Amino acid sequence: MNYEPPKWADRFLRWYCNPRFLEEIEGDIYELFDRRVEQQNPNVAKLKFIWDVFRFFRWSNINRTNSKYTNMNHFMLLRNYLKLGMRNIRKNLVSSSINIFGMAIAICFAISIFIFTDAQLSMDNFHSNADRIYQITNYVEQEGNDNLWSDSPMMLGPALKADHPSVEEFARFEFRSTVAKYKSEVFDELAVFTDPSFFRMFDYEMIAGDRDVLYNKSNVVISKEMAIKYFNDEDPIGKELSFKFMNGKVKRLVVGAVLEKYPYNTSIGFDFYLPMENFYDLEFENANDWAFMTDANFILLKEGESISSIYDSFDKYKELQHGSNPEWKVRSFEPLVLTDLSTTSYMIEGSVSGGGHPAGRVALIVIAAFLLGMACFNFMNISVVSASKRLKEIALRKVMGSVRREIIYQFMVENLLTCFFALLVGAALSYFLLIPWFDRMIPEMDIQFRTNDPFTLIYLLLGLLIGVGIISGAYPAFYISKFDTITIFKGNEKFGSKNLFSKIMLGVQFFLAVMTIVGCFIMTEQSIYLGEKDWGYDPEGTMSVYVNGQEQYDLLKNEVINHPAVINHTSSDLLIGRGITKVSFEMGDKQIGVRRIAASEGYFDTFRLRMKEGRPLTDRAEDKKGNVVVNEKFVESMGWESALEKTFTLDSTLYKVVGIVENFHYYDFFSPIDPVMIHGLDKEKVRYLTVQADPEKLPQLEQHTREAWLAIAPNDPFDRVFQEDVFDGFYQENESNINILLLITGIAIVLACLGLYGLLSFNVQGKLKEFSVRKVLGAEPKTLIKIISKQYFWVLFISFLIGAPLGTIGMLNLVVTVFPDTKPVTALPFIVAVSIILLTLIITVADQIKKAINVNPADLLRTE
Repeated sequence: MNYEPPKWADRFLRWYCNPRFLEEIEGDIYELFDRRVEQQNPNVAKLKFIWDVFRFFRWSNINRTNSKYTNMNHFMLLRNYLKLGMRNIRKNLVSSSINIFGMAIAICFAISIFIFTDAQLSMDNFHSNADRIYQITNYVEQEGNDNLWSDSPMMLGPALKADHPSVEEFARFEFRSTVAKYKSEVFDELAVFTDPSFFRMFDYEMIAGDRDVLYNKSNVVISKEMAIKYFNDEDPIGKELSFKFMNGKVKRLVVGAVLEKYPYNTSIGFDFYLPMENFYDLEFENANDWAFMTDANFILLKEGESISSIYDSFDKYKELQHGSNPEWKVRSFEPLVLTDLSTTSYMIEGSVSGGGHPAGRVALIVIAAFLLGMACFNFMNISVVSASKRLKEIALRKVMGSVRREIIYQFMVENLLTCFFALLVGAALSYFLLIPWFDRMIPEMDIQFRTNDPFTLIYLLLGLLIGVGIISGAYPAFYISKFDTITIFKGNEKFGSKNLFSKIMLGVQFFLAVMTIVGCFIMTEQSIYLGEKDWGYDPEGTMSVYVNGQEQYDLLKNEVINHPAVINHTSSDLLIGRGITKVSFEMGDKQIGVRRIAASEGYFDTFRLRMKEGRPLTDRAEDKKGNVVVNEKFVESMGWESALEKTFTLDSTLYKVVGIVENFHYYDFFSPIDPVMIHGLDKEKVRYLTVQADPEKLPQLEQHTREAWLAIAPNDPFDRVFQEDVFDGFYQENESNINILLLITGIAIVLACLGLYGLLSFNVQGKLKEFSVRKVLGAEPKTLIKIISKQYFWVLFISFLIGAPLGTIGMLNLVVTVFPDTKPVTALPFIVAVSIILLTLIITVADQIKKAINVNPADLLRTE
């Protein structure tokens, strides 16, 4: 029986071995193989044959040529290919421009989305201790759900440091509204009380001052923006700022440090940092208690320590918190590392870290990939079309000795050259146009043409060049290089006839375009729906003024309510649209989270809230102490069929429902509506005077109120709010979303047009002789139009049939994730998408049809 050595090993030997030694080496190891088969066994002989092949794999035996001449030849060949590429770009300027422009648009969008995503994913990682800083959040059971809250017990941070050697430092956040004053400059501000170790934990750069500044309770740290706002060109260090808080107490603090402008990738940054010791001095509440929930607790672990080292004590802290505050029971504590805080902030109630929902980020990445794919298909089709004019050049190169591999290499180099120009144009478009546009559309982020790591941007550009160059150039290079020389010179090549792969490329491209267009229009329709959504009340002509206590309220009310423009007036502790406190209480076995507003008589008429059942509150004693009006969501959460006269207990007070209002939006339309209760207002807690006025006379009333305020409280800022403006931030964001979606739709349409133009040109070019014969035989223009259009109609129809449902499903999943209230999908997005695709087809086909109709049979058939 004849045994053969492993073929792969023999092929490997022939591949690497120098031809001068191959015959001798191959003869020796074959002879050894035959001898081992006879003396031992075939399996051992095969293993030793493989070993012999690898044993001879030495530098002296490897097939190589003179590196000096090889490198020189490769360099000259590359230079020659680059020259040919430049000549072909100039020669075929139209098709090359389409290629470069189409690819540049997709690359521009891809670069911009990458930079935007990189900024979001690298939030806060510039801190040297970022991987050791954790925020201790907690889950609270509310309405049968576990809600993640940023608020945690004030005593938690000190307890963790005292009980665990692994905890190096802690820092808490407690936010308070304040009136800041320097000389005649007076503004409403948000101050954060924090522990002195904060600037040891977080590496914010300081223009002046040192990191231990908050260990002196007389100091305050301000941002660069506030230094300019209050002190202009003066040196702020050592200057005194006064802070007046809602309880009427004033703190005078000295500026001890000024922070540099925050890095673009920071999600935590404030304007005023006050030592926590001052918070205790102000005696807002009993903060030295496990019942008091502060806005955030951060800890810094020691080097080498694990967060799991503190888990054992969480049960003890839960018991302390439950015993102190049974109406707000923490179910579990959840440490979140700083580097992940921004990306998870959308799940955290009362988050101190900025960050958007990841669904939008993922959608943009997917769309960028779609656009790049569409651009690559465009590139393939148009490259093949352009190469139809170079078939004789290819045939001549083959006659002169070029092999297919060299032709492939040539076309790949030319393709990379075109992609390089597209990359330059795309990067320039991103730098000068799209990134600045994104920065304007998303003002809460500082979006610049940069990445967290400078090398990341370089890797991105190189990756795009190589990846897009290979993906878009491989098919044209392999397809064009396969043509036979004799067939080309005879003119018998069937270039462009029945090219199934090109039609598949067009189908996939339009499938992506349809998905993108339909999806974007569905999202746009949802955004328009939110923008036109009913507020649940009438904000027109309503103006509110912030007051610091009952005395200011009484004085201002007496000056304002007699103005002829005033129709109604009321007072409250909180303002719809400026944040409403959320509290929790137990009802049976359920934990109910509820937004609460304290208001006086006239509140429902002034805001024109819509009563569904019962009556509004008055200033009678029973309404001030125990009666309450709730919204429809409150009734639903309680599971009541009839809510009137029902009672519940909150903060040891028994409330009775006397009225039900329709649901209204108190925050923005991205947020779901929670249960809301409106109860009587204690005089000492009044914070807003609200008036309803004749809209046409509102400017005069505002001026009158401003003058009255200056006489009443010259040292306090005039904080006036027009109710129609409270959702301006939402409307700006919503408009930005619509503009971004329209931009994406426009790019998809342009790329779809270019792709259809490329393949249509490709096929018309291949059928010009057929059209000439048909014209000679008497074919009319409409026959040619039918032939050209028929095959593309089915491709586009199938693309729409598949792409529209998938685009709808994908975007609806995103819509449900992002929007709490969605509009049922209508036929409008599909009608618009079909109209755009048909219009694209008509415009693109028209030029090629004209070319086919005007072809001169004599020019094409004279050689037949």
